[in-house]
Amino acid sequence: MSELHVLTTGEAARYCGVNFRTVIRWIERGQLKAYKLPGRGDHRICVEDFVGFLRDNSMPVPSELAAASRKVLLLASDPELTAAGRQALQQVGCDVEVAGDSFVAGTLMAGCKPALMVVDANLVGVNGFQILDHLRSRSEYANVRVVVIAPAGEQDQQRWLDAGADALVAHPGERSELAAKVKLLLEV
Repeated sequence: MSELHVLTTGEAARYCGVNFRTVIRWIERGQLKAYKLPGRGDHRICVEDFVGFLRDNSMPVPSELAAASRKVLLLASDPELTAAGRQALQQVGCDVEVAGDSFVAGTLMAGCKPALMVVDANLVGVNGFQILDHLRSRSEYANVRVVVIAPAGEQDQQRWLDAGADALVAHPGERSELAAKVKLLLEV
């Protein structure tokens, strides 16, 4: 496996230019999410969590770690929107997973750990606000950025932002607008 999934405290420290004990303090204070290995209790940090920590603290993200955080989950049931969205996301270098309903989206969220999620607010049988509420209430999804494809004629876009969306694009979603917002949020 050549793909990097976890970091030691020493590796995280080298990326930040600090002593490894500083990284351990960040972990102990709850600022940086990590887990302990059985036995000696060494810490391991998931790359996605580390990249989120760097972004939250306005620290530069190393290019080899930024590549690991280019996974995007597209939640849309409209085939036309799905095709256009996938193409726009792939053009900015994203690794795209597609879910047609919230059940599949939940499974993919746990498995592929995307850095960003694009949600079609017009999903049949699903309330986009419930999805945002679920994401924002779970600590493991705290660093996941969310772009909402707003319903046609949406008058109050601020309520989507208040609910936890990081950005909105107009429905059916101008491809260049979606690509630009995703690129900005992922700091490509």
